[in-house]
Amino acid sequence: MARLGETLRAQREKKGITLEQAASDTRIREKFLKGLEDSDYQTLPGTVYTKGFLRNYAEYLELDAEELVVQFHQERDQPDAPRAFKPIGPIMRRNLIFTPAVLVPVVVLAGIVLFVSYLYYQFVSFAVPPKLEVTEPASDAIAQSADFVVKGTTVPDGRVTVQVFPGPLTVADIHPNADGTFSASVQLNPGANHIVVEVLDVTGKVGRASRTVRLETVASTPGQPVIIVEEPANGATFTNAPVLVRGRFDPTVTALTVNGVQLPISSARLFEIRFTYPAGKQTISIVASNAAGGTATETRSVTVAYTAAVVNVTLKGGEAWLQATVDGTVVPGTGRVFKEGETATYTGREVRLRSGNGAATVVSYNGQPAVALGQQGEVVERVYTAQ
Repeated sequence: MARLGETLRAQREKKGITLEQAASDTRIREKFLKGLEDSDYQTLPGTVYTKGFLRNYAEYLELDAEELVVQFHQERDQPDAPRAFKPIGPIMRRNLIFTPAVLVPVVVLAGIVLFVSYLYYQFVSFAVPPKLEVTEPASDAIAQSADFVVKGTTVPDGRVTVQVFPGPLTVADIHPNADGTFSASVQLNPGANHIVVEVLDVTGKVGRASRTVRLETVASTPGQPVIIVEEPANGATFTNAPVLVRGRFDPTVTALTVNGVQLPISSARLFEIRFTYPAGKQTISIVASNAAGGTATETRSVTVAYTAAVVNVTLKGGEAWLQATVDGTVVPGTGRVFKEGETATYTGREVRLRSGNGAATVVSYNGQPAVALGQQGEVVERVYTAQ
């Protein structure tokens, strides 16, 4: 008698049906049909499901389903083997055991970390100077009175010394308050005063800060405005740079000019302007007036020098394509159209300018009067070299 699987396969092949087609028609997975035809019952699901598959497959192949089910039981003479489950072993926890092989490297590493930390602490403690901040004046300043107070903060256990040069005038052994604040009264000399503040802490470290305070003595003539010129210093030299003129004026000032240029009167009572001069000695005149008709004039003499070509460019009356090359290198940001009102300064041993609109490109070279490079729409190239 043929085995169950052989009967199924023979009938399927007799009908010319492939296993894939049979699986599609019966909606039974192909591997289960193959298991039935191979009599490989271990690959099939439980008995109940297998008998259901067998009946459907037998009817599909036009075989006696009940006869095949009986044959199935005969061939499979043992019940379904229970599925074996492998028990999971207990989770073993490895205890950390400090053996000499483990303990020695740990101790050595900990010792290295502690030693490096100690060195860092010593460096911070002995190399870093104590905190010192001068709060008054917070920066370089102008004073109108010789009586001046220096204030600041530092470490509470430090000792502060204030020196004023020229002189020097020394105010020593100043004890800060509990919050570290301190103050010292000093006498300023006419003109520039260099104030040096030092603090010595208990470990012997010294902190230092300095300020420059200019004492400007102004005669208090009734009805006369007051001008304090902070920059430039009389006799200063400016190399390859414009001359900065800045200062302060009293609240009565209603008009202020610097070398004939009218400056706005600001509510902060400050003024500032820059001039580009040709090489040589230059005189700057600052004139202030008030509503009462009083005037005050301050003058400064400076020297201007050039060791390079300093080219100032301003776009006036239109826009222009402009490229600047300094010492053989094209300046980034050039080689484009500059809009009216844009300005730029180029400094070097050689400055080469190329403009697509000479009339709109106005150039001042080493403080000389500004001139246009050419005519409207004219393409122009100029080279400027250090004098």
